[in-house]
Amino acid sequence: MRMHSKVFKISILFSFLLSVSAARLSAQQNSFTDRLSNTGTNISGAVQSIVKWYDIPVGAAYFYRNYINQPFSVNPAPFEKEIAEDFGNTNFVSLGSMDKDIIPRTIFVTRFAVTTGLNLFTGANITQDSYRNIFLFEKSLIYTYTATEIVKNLFYRKRPDGSDNRSFFSGHTSTTFAAATFLYLEMNDFYNDWDVTKENPFLRNSFKAATFTVLYGWSGYVGYSRIHDKKHYLSDVLVGAAVGTLISVFVYDNYINKKIKFLDKFSFQTSGKTLGLNYNLTF
Repeated sequence: MRMHSKVFKISILFSFLLSVSAARLSAQQNSFTDRLSNTGTNISGAVQSIVKWYDIPVGAAYFYRNYINQPFSVNPAPFEKEIAEDFGNTNFVSLGSMDKDIIPRTIFVTRFAVTTGLNLFTGANITQDSYRNIFLFEKSLIYTYTATEIVKNLFYRKRPDGSDNRSFFSGHTSTTFAAATFLYLEMNDFYNDWDVTKENPFLRNSFKAATFTVLYGWSGYVGYSRIHDKKHYLSDVLVGAAVGTLISVFVYDNYINKKIKFLDKFSFQTSGKTLGLNYNLTF
């Protein structure tokens, strides 16, 4: 319980630093009414900026995920069973097996609260992008959860400890890697632009290496703990790590780095009672 409290406090501190680092103080001081209006505009603008057409099928998948009744079966390889038997221990629950949403949700709520507080009560230069990044972090988690639950409800695989048939793939691992990947990509860009590290390659790379070690060290431990606690096989953890990582890379590159262009060429069009999906291709 004491270890859980320490992790909880560290996650709050990390999320607080993320929020503060994203805001640069402005010399301009506005009235509270102006700041309140600006806060509402920033939040609503950020929400609108991250809503895309493909949120509709993802949302439908989220709400209908539990209607799938495991029509397929996927069996672990023999060596995975050996690993589960050799390293698994049902008599001890690792720290990595705590509720998978505690740390990501703490980071999201704390960042949102700190950013909103700075926007309302200080002259900090908070923009729509400040909120956009926070909402995109949550969006990557929702996408990851949806994909994880659909696959869990699609494939039948008994856990190593026999507790249920939802072993494939690991939701703890996918969630943790999704959070770690998004935060690392965000901090990586921050270090590239931060005045302290921008012109100092050694310091910049040192900060990046430390951030990578913390984020993926924790994610790796969570994956290991799911095997150690006999909740998942090796392939459950590896697939979960890959899914969480890829989804966060997709979300970050599509909205922030703007490296993914082809999805923006799709659009919905209505004509009377007809709903169509268009793809614009130019030569």
